[in-house]
Amino acid sequence: MNEIHPSESPLRTIPPLAALLAFERAATQLSFRRAARDLSLSPSAISHQIRGLEEQFGVKLFIRGTRAVRLTPEGERYLAKVSAALATLQEASREMTRQRRDGGGELWISSLPFFTSAVLLPALPEFKRRHPALTLRIEATHQYADFNVSRVDLAIRYGREHSAGLKFEPLVEVKGLPVCTPALAKAGLRRPEDLAGAVLIHLTTQPRAWPAWLKEAGLPQLQPRGHLWLDSVPAMLEAAEQGLGVTLAMAPLIRARPGFGRKLVAPFDFMPARGETIYLVTRTEQARDRRIAAVRRWIAEAVRKAS
Repeated sequence: MNEIHPSESPLRTIPPLAALLAFERAATQLSFRRAARDLSLSPSAISHQIRGLEEQFGVKLFIRGTRAVRLTPEGERYLAKVSAALATLQEASREMTRQRRDGGGELWISSLPFFTSAVLLPALPEFKRRHPALTLRIEATHQYADFNVSRVDLAIRYGREHSAGLKFEPLVEVKGLPVCTPALAKAGLRRPEDLAGAVLIHLTTQPRAWPAWLKEAGLPQLQPRGHLWLDSVPAMLEAAEQGLGVTLAMAPLIRARPGFGRKLVAPFDFMPARGETIYLVTRTEQARDRRIAAVRRWIAEAVRKAS
């Protein structure tokens, strides 16, 4: 019988999982930047992992351009093999997770913070009444959920980021609606032009939201009295309720917020022609999962009530 020495072990030829994940994401997205976002890493970290693979194999996996990257023939062949191997590992891990959950007593939801507070939380008592044996674990975050490495079952997100194996179902189209306290509105906010005398409250992760709204309103050059930057939609709305300025809320969902019409009002009638769609994201393989279907129906009903 042949004897395998440690130096000849096939395990020594397998690169680190982190490098394989970095390669798969970058090769699928054809972007180190998007791969970095998906894996919560920096683009330089993705580049370092891929460079390590290229040095290990002695071949180039990517052709790097000034604005984009593309796979070499060797990279394309390696992607096919790596994708299949990761899919096998992923399915094995999901099977273990399903067994641990003992039939699925809980589901994990990754949701936008404002959607969580305005839509999901008010509807939770009804969900518990209908499904007392099912526990929901809700993470309110602006980060995109990584279905490949996290335990998330459903996600609620802006926009359709291309990703294989995911199903996107539109929930609601939202548009930016300026809101402020009644006192600020009465003090001189009657037309969009009056924002020149106001403080605009921004979300740090959406720096183009106000400029885009002002452009739609025909006021691309408008300069407000000041700016206030905050890191979450709930914080923005609370700041607006404190009279600190004017913020952009999600219409029509903002109307479900307690105190809307009393603590916060919309001083203008103008509404942008285009909005953004909020999607419910799930794995395509879970299309027939009864637990997912129950949560999907509940969320769709909660959206209708909040709108």
